[in-house]
Amino acid sequence: MLEHEQVEIRCHPHSRTLVGPISVGLLVIMLGSAALAKLQPLTFAEWAPAAGPWRQPLVVVVVAAVCLLLLVYPIRRVLRWAGTKYTLTNQRLLVRQGLVGRKLQIHVLAHMQEVRAVQNWRQRMVGSGDLQLIAHPDTVVTVREIPHWNEFNKDAQQFWAKEFRASMQQTPQDRDYAWTVGMSEKELRKLGRDH
Repeated sequence: MLEHEQVEIRCHPHSRTLVGPISVGLLVIMLGSAALAKLQPLTFAEWAPAAGPWRQPLVVVVVAAVCLLLLVYPIRRVLRWAGTKYTLTNQRLLVRQGLVGRKLQIHVLAHMQEVRAVQNWRQRMVGSGDLQLIAHPDTVVTVREIPHWNEFNKDAQQFWAKEFRASMQQTPQDRDYAWTVGMSEKELRKLGRDH
C-alpha cells in the first residue's frame, strides 16, 4: 500500500457469476450418472447384449468425458472466481486475478476522467453491478460483477472525486488567473497603474 492509503473494501466478484458454472456442472454430473447407470452389467446386457466386451471401455470413456467437461467449464470458472479479488482504497482500485499465476491491475483514481456506474436489471435484483473506469474516451476498463454495489459505488465515486479534485488543484502563481481572481478591486487598479 502507498503512504496514507487505506483499504476500504475487499471482495470477490458477486457469487451470481457462479450460478451458470455450477448449474452446468450439476447437469454434467447427472448426465454422467445416467450414462453410468445404463452401463451397469445387468442393464447393459438388457439393451446391448452383443456389446458385452465394450462395457468397460465405455465406462472409462464416460468417466473421462465427465471429468474433462467439469474441468473445462465449471471448475475453471469457480477457480477464476476464487482467484479474483477487488480491493478499493482511498486512492486506487486493485484487481487481482489468479490463484497460481497472479495478474494485478492497478487503477489510480486520480488518473480517471470518469468513474461510471452501470447496473442492468439482473444485477439490480441481486445487488451487484459494474464500474467503468474511463481514463481517456478510448480507454475504458470495466470491473464486472461487484458485490454490495451501492456501497462500493458510493465509496468509489467519493474517493475518485476527492482524488480527481486534488490532482486538478494547483497552487496559484504570481500574475496568473487564480492569483488575480483572489485580488481585491483596489489591488487590481494598482496593478493596472504599475504596468
